Amino acid sequence: MALPLPMLAQQVQTGLQNGLMGFQTGVVGNPAAAGSGVGAGAQECNTSTACLEVAGRFKAAGDVGSAAEKYYQAIRLDPNCVQAHLNLGNIFLAAGDIQRSLDHFEKAYQLDPRNPEASCGLGGICRAQAQFETAIGWYRAAVRLGPNLETAAQNLALCLVSHGLQIKGHDPKAAIKCYHEALVHSPYNANAYYNLGVLYAELGKHDKALSNYNLTVHFDPRCAEAYNNMGVIYKEQENLDKALKCYLMALQCNPRFAQTLNNLGVAYTTIGRLTEALEYLSRAVTVAPTYAEAYNNLGWLFWDHGDLAQALRMYERCIELSPSSKNPSQNRLLALNYLPVVDPERVYQAHCAWAERFCLELGPAYTEWPVARTVNKRLRIAYISPDYFHHSVSFFCHALFQYHNRELFEVFLYSSAAREDDKTELFKSFVPESHWRKVTGRPAREVAEMIRADQIDILVELAGHTANNRLDVAALKPAPVQFTYIGYNNTTGLGAIDYRITDAVVDPPESSQHFSEELVRMPGVFLCYTPPASIPDVETLPALKTGYVTFGSFSCLAKVTDPCVALWARVLREVPNSCLLVKNKGFYSPDVQQTFINKFKAHGIAEHRLKLLALAPTSFDHLKIYNEVDIALDTFPYSNTTTSCETLLMGVPVVCLRGNTHGSRVGVTLLSAIGMQDFVADTEEEYVQKAQTAAGNLSALAQLRSRLRQVLLSSQLCDGPGFVRDKFEPAILDKWRLFCEGRAPSVQVFSGPNAPDPLAPGPFAPPLPPGVPLVQCNSTGPAASGPSAGTTVGAPQMLGLGNPVAVPMQTNAAQVQAQLQAASFGTALLGQAAQVVQQQPAAAACALANLAAVAGPLAQQQAAAVAHQAAVQQVVQQQQLLHHQTQAPQPMMVSSNEAASPLSSPNAHDHTMPRGFGNMGAGGLQQQQQHQVQLAQQQATMLNQLMMSPHGCHNLQGQPLCSSNLSMLPGMQMNRRRPRARPQNIAGRRI
Repeated sequence: MALPLPMLAQQVQTGLQNGLMGFQTGVVGNPAAAGSGVGAGAQECNTSTACLEVAGRFKAAGDVGSAAEKYYQAIRLDPNCVQAHLNLGNIFLAAGDIQRSLDHFEKAYQLDPRNPEASCGLGGICRAQAQFETAIGWYRAAVRLGPNLETAAQNLALCLVSHGLQIKGHDPKAAIKCYHEALVHSPYNANAYYNLGVLYAELGKHDKALSNYNLTVHFDPRCAEAYNNMGVIYKEQENLDKALKCYLMALQCNPRFAQTLNNLGVAYTTIGRLTEALEYLSRAVTVAPTYAEAYNNLGWLFWDHGDLAQALRMYERCIELSPSSKNPSQNRLLALNYLPVVDPERVYQAHCAWAERFCLELGPAYTEWPVARTVNKRLRIAYISPDYFHHSVSFFCHALFQYHNRELFEVFLYSSAAREDDKTELFKSFVPESHWRKVTGRPAREVAEMIRADQIDILVELAGHTANNRLDVAALKPAPVQFTYIGYNNTTGLGAIDYRITDAVVDPPESSQHFSEELVRMPGVFLCYTPPASIPDVETLPALKTGYVTFGSFSCLAKVTDPCVALWARVLREVPNSCLLVKNKGFYSPDVQQTFINKFKAHGIAEHRLKLLALAPTSFDHLKIYNEVDIALDTFPYSNTTTSCETLLMGVPVVCLRGNTHGSRVGVTLLSAIGMQDFVADTEEEYVQKAQTAAGNLSALAQLRSRLRQVLLSSQLCDGPGFVRDKFEPAILDKWRLFCEGRAPSVQVFSGPNAPDPLAPGPFAPPLPPGVPLVQCNSTGPAASGPSAGTTVGAPQMLGLGNPVAVPMQTNAAQVQAQLQAASFGTALLGQAAQVVQQQPAAAACALANLAAVAGPLAQQQAAAVAHQAAVQQVVQQQQLLHHQTQAPQPMMVSSNEAASPLSSPNAHDHTMPRGFGNMGAGGLQQQQQHQVQLAQQQATMLNQLMMSPHGCHNLQGQPLCSSNLSMLPGMQMNRRRPRARPQNIAGRRI
């Protein structure tokens, strides 16, 4: 049983071993036997009152066994001595002997039902057994009977918080009532405020969550979890400035807080600051080697870095630690599409093995549907996607929503988008308000039931294995006919999805690539591109102004594989004086830039021939950079889709290489759709030749540039009405006709009764060389080796500081108390505590103040003195830290964008990035730090008063303290029960 006062429990156990255990067996039923088993501490008393006084002195001196004997002697002299039974109940409860404690509290209650301490003790018994609802009833009775008994009110508050945690999953409203009632009885209860914040955040009420988290850190300035969770909310609101402030405040409270280290890594990855991201994520897995989510996010970081081998190692390590976790398994599948050398059959097997395991965990799919199996009816078609905002997929599903024949189809949109923008509002306008379904965060079975309730005939899934997908819904087969389309360039692996929409160029009939879905090959190109509403003008050919040809690629670095770099280097060598412009968010990081430059240097390409750009402020500015590019080079084996369409829109031709998989032939079908097959190469030699030929005829290149936009816009690739009318809808109607004629819906097939191995058909990541660690923690750069899992990680650089500020290692009060509990009260306490105070003053102050409450008079004063010293030292450190923050220079956080405007990277597949950082300053941090200084000063004052008290720390009303009845100082909570702090977990990437 976890006890609030481990020191007292240890002393009770010691006392029992020294004498109490010898007589307690027979004394409960025979108080006369109590006097025979106690040693030197025994004194004869003639009255029960005298016995109580002597017992109190024994207990204050730490001799719990002798105290218990005197309480039993008091009962022998006066069987109706309520106070003796109460004190024995407290002693046995502290020792974990629930039954004997219950015997004494029940006896006390029988003797005096109106004694509030008896009701309080019975509440403590129920609380110790996690019977919180019953305990609350006893504590409420104690508060009614003794309104001035503060321990009853405090324990009622603690029990209400515990009960709220117990019921929040199935009755959040009742949990909120519990927390509010707790605050009525304990207005300074940081625990209650924290758990209210957690619950409101889970309910999506972020304003209320933030208010309660702020109250939490007001009453408990060292609550790292509250700062962390505020950071999560601010990041979800795309207020990255405040999110980073909160995360860094959390690290001040606890530099080894793995969730916050992870969240900082995610935040920095999001904005392309990959060096900082690598530092924090590496530290997260160093302090918590089994922290699965951090390995997943490291995988995304290395994916952004272009290091596919290391990304796969991270994903596979995450899967080993958490086999049932959805994100790393799907991220691994996504990463397989980028590998330059991999067997497509093994990739197919990996998708199918994932699907089997996923469906076994998800549960049975539906086999009957509430729809009429009629050919000539108005079909209800639903699309489900997380990308109904300015995102790559939105440019290809736009035409479907706008141009559907409303006489033939009734359209429903199910959105699991994490955010919304003007594109979201546009899509909403294409369907009746009742047909827009927001399903973000809803359980799969619940969404499937919504689809069935809407009597959907056709369900089209638009994300595949990319971020925030709802393949879990599709796997349940809520509609009789299901398609996958657009979002993913490979099979889903799910048997519940009947069809995959494609064409004969990207997936020719002779292709050996396997899919779990039946392929539906449309005539012509299988995609329809709707350009952005606002696009810049196409300017004249840059080479005519600069005198040299500029090749370009705006692809993510994961697509720029080593063979791709080698081929591009050959192009640059064959076209003298040419240069290569590459734009990617990872180039915010100098280390990423240097790694990329070194790859080309290895092929003889000098650094001055490379121009590396990071993100542009807006999508318009992103497209405008194409006016600096003469010829675009497509990637392989994963060719571009949205990026190629944008390139052509800006008048820039694309040279692409035909491969042997769907992902390596998308560029071929796009160029074929606009009559530019001359830019498609079948071999690497031909790729170089075509690039060289185009660069050698600037006149022809300039003419092509002037008309290429119009060629694109007038082609089948941008013919929205024709695509929907002549291609898409006929394919949908044909498959519905087959269903009505008796074609059986596809179902998931299992290879056996047991789920496949999570890494089936085997690991894809290449093994590391002997002696090379999986992750190296670094504090100075990505190449530095870090500390081992057991070493202290240094404090991070504070936001807005020019130099790192040393922050002492901090842990919570419970941890410090655990370090101190082995020392007995007295002079040994000072020696033990002094070591803790030097490194952890705030936590030491809290722990010592709580421990002092159950010590003897001399030890109380000694503990209070050390606690006072700790609080004063905390004030000094806070003031020093505040001084450093207000005096240090304030650097810019973004290297190439001074304005704090939305960032954009369409080709990186997240069109509106979180806001950038201007020169933020330390104002927000300064205000919070000043508040912490003030609170620490108040604590020091209280402790000083405590130390000067002639009696030290004593219980209210002079009554003995039950171990579960500790009244705590404001802001000094012990044994804080809190749900796990929320990490940010990145799910996947886009086409």
